[in-house]
Amino acid sequence: MRQRLLCYGIGILVGILMTWVYVWAQHGSWQDAYKSASGMPCCGRADCKAVPVVLVSSDGTTVEAMVLGIRVTVPARSVHPSETTQSYWCLRDAERLPANDNIWCLFYSIGG
Repeated sequence: MRQRLLCYGIGILVGILMTWVYVWAQHGSWQDAYKSASGMPCCGRADCKAVPVVLVSSDGTTVEAMVLGIRVTVPARSVHPSETTQSYWCLRDAERLPANDNIWCLFYSIGG
């Protein structure tokens, strides 16, 4: 009886540990591989918000885009194609609306 309880306890502990390792390994997402024009990571799954992003124009240095109907100008190196069918923004301050000084990165969808 005692050995059985010990085995169950170890099994539960191993299960919890494996779950924690899986969650830790999945913490990031595909956005983690991208950087803003300043060289900082764009964001991770928890920091990026799915929003409509429409690219308006680009001069090679900056990109004008419409984000939630608000026109913003973002450094071109902070604008990346999305790896999903959804567009995303990564804001410095999630409480503020999109603005030139508040966007780390934009991810635009291709053929969503």
